Amino acid sequence: MSANALLLWMSARVQGSWQQFRSAVEELHVAADEAADEEEAADVGDQYALPIYQALRLNLQRLGHAEFFAGAGDSEWRVVPPSLAITHHPFGWRGAVAGARSPRLLDSMHSAERSGTLEMFTAPACPDAFRLQASDPDVLVAVAKEMGLLWQMDAAAAILQCLPVIDDRAVCRDRDFPVGADWRVERFSASALSWQASSREEAESSNGLSRWIFGHQRFFFVRRKSMTWSVPGQVGKYLMLRQARRKVLRYDSDLASLRVPAPCRPPFLVERAIIACSGRPPDYIASSGELVYHDVPAGTARLAAAILRQNLS
Repeated sequence: MSANALLLWMSARVQGSWQQFRSAVEELHVAADEAADEEEAADVGDQYALPIYQALRLNLQRLGHAEFFAGAGDSEWRVVPPSLAITHHPFGWRGAVAGARSPRLLDSMHSAERSGTLEMFTAPACPDAFRLQASDPDVLVAVAKEMGLLWQMDAAAAILQCLPVIDDRAVCRDRDFPVGADWRVERFSASALSWQASSREEAESSNGLSRWIFGHQRFFFVRRKSMTWSVPGQVGKYLMLRQARRKVLRYDSDLASLRVPAPCRPPFLVERAIIACSGRPPDYIASSGELVYHDVPAGTARLAAAILRQNLS
């Protein structure tokens, strides 16, 4: 079975508990070799990969299909209402389909695909990606209404304009380092773009970003000027890149593609906005070790770079 079956199950249930989600992954026999690590290609070859249900959770979130935990209200997960994220491109307007799916909606989308107004893409550990294209945004809105989809104009910009920059103190939380001798500690090198073995003593006494691992638990801390903050892992990396004045984002205006070294995957909501432009996850290019996000308008790329405190090269 595939991630498509999982999304159909979630759409029928609407919301539920984390245990129900895990059980559904096991009962639907979603292939384990479809899974990706939490920092898939962000830590290529990491031997401490997360279980498949965690990988599927992250992909469902990145693609805008579901929310988990803090974003799920009173439940531990909830599916997003069926929606169309509309983006203006030089060639016209595109709408990426996200959220809940039903057999009726899938039939409508496959009919649109046969008529040439819809494209479909597949990717490992992700539900099939569907997107509509038109020269006039009103056409996309009309199709959304016909299919029963909510819609958001300039969806990527709408997300990005609500996000704080990565060095905003609102992104960080005051928190002490974990207690106990069983944690494995690593520190992030902005020059090597990799995690390197460290020790509790070094992490507690030196400025920088550290990762604390115990089983499948991972916590990230930034220490600066004798202060310690808990941060999302990818936010912490971009803080270190800013401190090192290292540029990692590359934008190709001819191809409308945004490239980043795989370890520098954008933070979650920034990545969701970038993906909303195309409706498909990034490609991992093994030869260059990069993630490539397709069909990203220049304005969206600039907004994302500003949030990440990066200059586009």
